[in-house]
Order: sequence, then C-alpha cells, then structure tokens
Amino acid sequence: MHLITMAHLGEAQGVIEKFKLQRIDSDLFKNEELVLVLTGEGPFEASIKTSLMLGKFPISKVINLGIAGALNAELKVGEIYPIRTHYLVQDMRPAFKSFVSAEKGEDCLTTFERILDADKARALRGMGGIVDREAWGSAYAAKSAGIPFESYKLISDIAGTVGACELVRDHASEFSMKLALYLGTVLTHKESVDEIVTLPGFHFTFTSGHRFKALLTKLSIKYEVSSEELLKTLNLDEIRESISFPKDRAKVLLEKMESKLDPFREKLKASKEKWTSPFTKVGISIETDPNWENKEVTLRFSVASDSELKSKLDTLNKLSLVPFSELMEGKLDVE
Repeated sequence: MHLITMAHLGEAQGVIEKFKLQRIDSDLFKNEELVLVLTGEGPFEASIKTSLMLGKFPISKVINLGIAGALNAELKVGEIYPIRTHYLVQDMRPAFKSFVSAEKGEDCLTTFERILDADKARALRGMGGIVDREAWGSAYAAKSAGIPFESYKLISDIAGTVGACELVRDHASEFSMKLALYLGTVLTHKESVDEIVTLPGFHFTFTSGHRFKALLTKLSIKYEVSSEELLKTLNLDEIRESISFPKDRAKVLLEKMESKLDPFREKLKASKEKWTSPFTKVGISIETDPNWENKEVTLRFSVASDSELKSKLDTLNKLSLVPFSELMEGKLDVE
C-alpha cells in the first residue's frame, strides 16, 4: 500500500476522483491500494501527519505530490519534476538534515513561510530550484521509518512574482488533474519506463535515454495509456527496417515522439526548414531559438575566397526575416 501526501484538498481533488478514494476522515482518503493524507502546510505538520499514517497502515512507499514554486526561472509552469534532494530552510538558511529521494531531478527547499517576496526568492536560488511548504516533513517521517520515499512537484508559479496566488487559483483544477494523471503513470509504469530505454535495435546515449524516458512519461500522461501501448503506436519495426544504424534509429524515434507530443511545433519546424533550405543548400546556416521565444536569428557561414564571399553575400541579400516573424505569430504558410 502506498501513502500519498499532499498539502491541500484542492490539489488532491484530481487524485481522489481518478483513483476513487473514499473519505475516511476530514483529511484522510483511501482505497484498497492507496492512502492519501492532506498534511496542510508546514514541514512539522507534514512530518506529524505522515508519521501517523505510517503507524496506522501497512505502507510500503511514501509519495509526496503537489504544486510548488520555481526558484529557477528555466523551470516551466505546468510541468512536473521529480525531486532529487529535499532541504529544510529556516530563517532563510538550510537547517537540520537533507534527504535524497532520487538520483536525478530538481532540489526542493521546504520553508516555514510562503515565499512571496522577490528578494527572498532570489536569496534561495543558490540552494535549490523549487520551493514548497511540506515535502521535507514527509521525507523526514518516511526516512526515519525506513520506508522508500519519492516526490514530484508541479510548478504552479515563479516564486516571489506578483500575482502568483491568483495564477494558482485560476489553474487549480487543471493542476489537480495533471498531478492525478502523473501519479497514475508513476504508480503503473515507472518500472517499465526504466526498462524500456534498452529497446532492441536502438542505441540511446545517457542524454538521449533521459530524453526518451521524459517523452514517454509525458505521452503516457497525455494519451492516458501505458508505455507499452504507446510504443505500439510508434511503429518501431518500421524504424528498424528503414534506418540502418541503432543510434540513428533512436534519433528518428525521439523526433517522432516529440511530433506526437506537440504536432503544432512539428509544423513550425517543417515551415522553418522550408524557409531556410535555399540558404542551407549553399552553406549558410540560419539558427533560431529552439523554444520559439526569441525572434533573433543567427547566421553562420564560412568562405575561402573573395568570389565565394561575394556569392554568399548576394544570396543573403535575398533573405527576408518576414517569414520567420510570421511563424513566430503562428502563421504556417511560408513562401
């Protein structure tokens, strides 16, 4: 039986509905396989609530799940990240002890106060990328009892920014359902996701293997299917037959998965290639922001003679950034 710890009913509502948990008490819900306890905010409160559940039920693993603020601006609102290490912060300083819950992931700081001030958020950035109010407490209780502990956080806002509370409130239902779907993937498919990275006929490096697992998890959540069922839709045999080298097969598979995850971005990529291809053919590289956020364009080319330089400059005179600007605005018809 797994114990799920979450701070509030609002973020837990999706889990309660998806797993058909029955209310046992005001802050306790369960079915035959899961126990969910609402810990409230605060590391000590979470520790006490978690400890009480460990003494009451035969728990084999504790999973902390919930929303959190990002200290690292590169983390995306609405994305869910596994937590590597949990730290307790008291009076803006790391206190007591830390707990490791995964080999990879983001570091999470549990604080006694809500971080609503930009200066306080800035001061914490050197300690970790995510800040919450309860995860360390659940980790402390689980580790003290010798029970495996995992934690996953959905970024609801950038800590210390104006309007963060309103953003959380406006997206509460969406965040709650995302957490529920993610938990379903963690509970049902975690082991298979770890094993599938050794696909026969495909070679993944450390980086591409991590990317593969992340895409597999996101697609499983998006389509609400198991990882095995999802892979059947990707026609692996066709890739094996059409591509000679295992590393190239892995690259094609990843591209196919990204296209399935975000079809619109794939259309953007194809339209951009249509715009850049005449220049690529003559050795002029046009580089743009892969995240489609920055409108700046970088041009790269090399020359070995004055005549080659003149030829490429003549070609560049035909370059217009209007098609790229239209792409940035969502217009896909590039001439």
